[in-house]
Amino acid sequence: MSTTQLDMIVRKAEKILAQTWKSVYEDKHAELIQMFKDYGDRAYGVWMQDFMNLVVEPFHQEGLQVKANFNRHNSVENWGPPEERERCAWYLVHDEEGTPIGTLVLQVYHSHSSFFVPRAPQIFALQETDREDILSALSKSATRVRWDRKEDCTPLPAHTSSSATQWEYATDVSLGDCLVGTELEHSSWSLDEALSHWGRYGWELVSLMATGGKTIAYFKRPCLA
Repeated sequence: MSTTQLDMIVRKAEKILAQTWKSVYEDKHAELIQMFKDYGDRAYGVWMQDFMNLVVEPFHQEGLQVKANFNRHNSVENWGPPEERERCAWYLVHDEEGTPIGTLVLQVYHSHSSFFVPRAPQIFALQETDREDILSALSKSATRVRWDRKEDCTPLPAHTSSSATQWEYATDVSLGDCLVGTELEHSSWSLDEALSHWGRYGWELVSLMATGGKTIAYFKRPCLA
């Protein structure tokens, strides 16, 4: 499939996603909150599967094959603070004959502290269809972080601001991804975006350490009350 055709698919998916994710989130909010209390992050998988069924349904009518079920094996979560963790789940697109022609990637930000979605989900496309190639593409921040996409952020819960004097710490092994590549300006922008992501929740960068081919970033902030 050409890049143009894949772009048309993802643009259509973006429009449907914008109309469906929040309605499912609001309609089932109480149920999902309770599910999170009982089963943790599984609640996000149920929510994602519900709205992705609506996203891919029109493509089935066009003869394309896309499975909407959430499969943890076909997803990766490495980035961001626990209140706004980024998970990318991918969905292979097959033609009528079952040949893979591209991949839709759903980018979801979610909290590990409570059932809360800090940003609207995003969807984008990859030419890659092999799992290892998809993982390799998603490991690059330039694939996931897009300056030309408007971010729709949800107001933060009241408990995210605190003046406590005790500190808590967290690490991020993905900041080094922002420094990969030859376009220095884009790398700098990606790094600014990644640091601002942490800073939104009061995390301050303390130190960086390179080890095992990765750059580990250490953050701290006052403990939340």
